[in-house]
Amino acid sequence: MDFDIRHILSDSGPIAAALGDRFESRPEQTSMALAIARTMERKSHLLVEAGTGVGKSFAYLVPAIARALTKGEVVIVATNTIALQEQLVNKDIPLLRAILDPDDASAGSVPDDDWDSVQDPVHLDEHSQSAPSRVRLKPVLVKGRGNYVSIRRLRLASQRQEKLFSDAAARRSLHAIEDWAYTTKDGTLSTLPQLERPGVWDKVQSDSGNCMGRKCPNHKECYYQSARRELEGANLLVCNHALFFSDLA
Repeated sequence: MDFDIRHILSDSGPIAAALGDRFESRPEQTSMALAIARTMERKSHLLVEAGTGVGKSFAYLVPAIARALTKGEVVIVATNTIALQEQLVNKDIPLLRAILDPDDASAGSVPDDDWDSVQDPVHLDEHSQSAPSRVRLKPVLVKGRGNYVSIRRLRLASQRQEKLFSDAAARRSLHAIEDWAYTTKDGTLSTLPQLERPGVWDKVQSDSGNCMGRKCPNHKECYYQSARRELEGANLLVCNHALFFSDLA
């Protein structure tokens, strides 16, 4: 892939070819993307104001992906909300990844029905084993520790629920968390149903002060520890502002 940003975001570029009439080239989007790319190259700072409809997500994701793939650097995208984080990781980045970092020549095609159906195709042939390795895009959604349930703390809370929770609504909330914990894939608040007593979460969330690390009997199945392991080798990290600045601090 030749990372010519003007071409990538143009009416004749690979995104337009994949999306058809669902994509519209916007001069403001291209200008923003080029400015971001220049700023990253200079390792400088840039402040951009862009209104609704410019296509800001693609404008910063395209140069971010290009930087990660061509320079071998780790790029951080920080958003204001976790909801936007999840939109980028679950929708926008898979789409751009299939187009800009395909596993084979056909991987850039996007189904007509829904962007969410874009997958990361895997294609192996007789030449794959001997082909020279190259940097691949590995995006990861990064959330703060308090977003994850602690399996050990949840079990302790369940055992001590009569002492910890004085009212029935709080105990029902605990039971709702227990039911959810058996089915959740990521163990984070984003998939937790609304609770009658949201404060119950404080008793079961992952917390550095209560973490036993490798000594924890649930270390291997811990959602937070699994997320940390996923960060290894990632080159596009999507976090929110709160986590970004707390990490700086």
